[in-house]
Amino acid sequence: MRQRTVFDESWYRVSRSQVRLLPGVEMIRQMFRGEPWYVVCDKLGHRFFRVRPAAYRFICYLEDASSVEEAWERALEIDPHDAPGQGEVVQLLSQLYQSGLLRSDQAADIDALEDAKMREDKQKQKQRFSSLLFLKIRLFNPDPFLRKTLSLFAWLFTPVGALLWTLVFIWGALALIENWSEFADTSRSILGWSNLPYLYLSLIITKVLHEFGHAYACRRYGREVPEMGIMLLVFNPLPYVDASSCYAFARKYQRVIVGIAGMAVELFVAAIAVKVWAEGADGIMTRVAYNVAITASVGALLFNLNPLLRFDGYHILCDLLETPNLQGRSQSLMGWWVNKKIFKIDPGPIPTTSRREQVGFTCYFFASWVYRFLLMIGILIFVSKQFMILGMILALIFCVVWVFLPPFKGFKYLFFSPKLMNRRMRAIGIVTCFLAVVFAFLAFFPMPYSFRSEGIVKSADFQHVYTSSPGRIAKLVTPSGTMVEAGQVLVQLTNQELEHEGELIRIERERAQLLMHQDRSEQGTQLAGLKAFLKALDSRQAALNAQLESLVVRAPIAGRWISDQLHEVTGSVVPRGQTLGIVRAETGYVFTAVVHQRDAGRFSLVDSELKIYGQEGETLKLTEIEAIPAGQDDLPSAALGVAGGGSAGVAPDQQGGGSATETYFQVRGKINMTEASAPQHGQRGVARFPLPKTPLLRQWTHAIRQFFQQEYQL
Repeated sequence: MRQRTVFDESWYRVSRSQVRLLPGVEMIRQMFRGEPWYVVCDKLGHRFFRVRPAAYRFICYLEDASSVEEAWERALEIDPHDAPGQGEVVQLLSQLYQSGLLRSDQAADIDALEDAKMREDKQKQKQRFSSLLFLKIRLFNPDPFLRKTLSLFAWLFTPVGALLWTLVFIWGALALIENWSEFADTSRSILGWSNLPYLYLSLIITKVLHEFGHAYACRRYGREVPEMGIMLLVFNPLPYVDASSCYAFARKYQRVIVGIAGMAVELFVAAIAVKVWAEGADGIMTRVAYNVAITASVGALLFNLNPLLRFDGYHILCDLLETPNLQGRSQSLMGWWVNKKIFKIDPGPIPTTSRREQVGFTCYFFASWVYRFLLMIGILIFVSKQFMILGMILALIFCVVWVFLPPFKGFKYLFFSPKLMNRRMRAIGIVTCFLAVVFAFLAFFPMPYSFRSEGIVKSADFQHVYTSSPGRIAKLVTPSGTMVEAGQVLVQLTNQELEHEGELIRIERERAQLLMHQDRSEQGTQLAGLKAFLKALDSRQAALNAQLESLVVRAPIAGRWISDQLHEVTGSVVPRGQTLGIVRAETGYVFTAVVHQRDAGRFSLVDSELKIYGQEGETLKLTEIEAIPAGQDDLPSAALGVAGGGSAGVAPDQQGGGSATETYFQVRGKINMTEASAPQHGQRGVARFPLPKTPLLRQWTHAIRQFFQQEYQL
């Protein structure tokens, strides 16, 4: 049940005024969650206010009443349960007056509204300062152009247009899937200096099309688009249009279509750009197409669609949930909770209508605040890596907006707000105790501390299977994945050269034996030489037999025979020393972690925890941990390099894995397996190594210092 305040201290200043809406103000009925609301539309100033049915009826009573008080008393007489209180009436009249929508017989009677207008002007100035990174500069009115060209694009908002969009999107998605590896490889150079002009040009193209998508959708359903200009987003000029008139649409689906239109245009353009890039030859056109695909898809999916930012996704969510002003009401609810539950003052009516809204607004407030803060930090880090001076300027602005301004507002409210007049000392004491407790907890209370390192799972006993002699793969005797015993035949090779050599040895042996028989029957002068020759043939035969025996590849140890791709090369010739697969025992596994130099100094050989990729729900224990003290450059597995899916940087000539870009230390530990665990040889995982408990403030300070040392060499 919505609370309301019946009486208000400013009522005497407006009660005797005769107030009317200006001619031409439009009132539109909308439905939210089955309840009617009314939108007050200012066609000249392009402002829109949603009011409840009770406020709408009060506005209607003003037309026939001789004073504000008479209209209010009539509202109480007709509907005493839902009639607005005096405070709500003053607030409603204040909003309408600030927008220039009221006419009064006595201007002096609305001094309270003038005071409210001055307060709002000050608030707008503060908002402009806090929105320094999101300034808007109006350039022209695009509505005449939209009216003349609407017939060219109106059909896109029909089922035929939706079908065309779907087909083009699928067409582009299939092209992206077919060329994904090349697309991902090209993205590594997206921020290169040579590509930045193409990237920025593509960003301008996609954003212009995005804004025109909103504009044509709004005009398609009959509303004016009065403004188009440039928005300085983090000092980066981007186009924008004012499509706020869509708030006046009576039907929800029309408002949602206007919100989706910009993203739909971007994804449509991205699909075409992907196809142009995939089919075109290397050149300026393909480079621009690739950058258009990146900016259109990333901008649409990660920013505009995100409801935690006040972009398209936010307004779409408000319409779908039928909850207007979601962010503002969530902030008002937080202020209401603080005043009501902590400062113990009467904050007025709660800005929600149900327990469900209270939970939803609270979750949205914290989620949006955290996301926006992290987004600002991400922008700051990205810009500072490219342009240090600009990054320092942004850091200063962020410190003012996010670090100094919120506490300043809070302390100003705490020490000077009239609402805390009789409870100021109590409120100051509560805030002081709260800050002291938070600081003491962060600075002195020990908390669990650890660091993480990526590594590779290996069988405790495994051996690679190599070819001892060159040959052609004739037969896979044992399929991959089979448990084998030591000495079991795995692969059968053939080598015609060795077979021919065996035939030659046999012929030479027969010839030598005939010569010996002949020499014995005559003089016997060549007998000694022939015996030496036969002995040499025996040595050659023994070596040949060993080579022929090695053509039968056997398991070196007992375990599981793994050779996933050997069946694809059956019949081909393999050289000597070629790896055919591995045989790994399944009696135990070890984990080899890569520990960076920055963590090596605080490492201790205690039992740790392990999570394996693909089996994150199971936490395993690492015991019998040992460290190799010498720094190394060769990775224990190519899977740990960036090319193999890991996070370790590798040298430019070692993209397949191998030599790391920085020296690291190896740490090995035995994996204690459980019934639910199923580690596999070669899987990547992350080990968590515990450290002595440390207060959070020291942990954060150490992490920030490491970040600056690593990224900026400070």
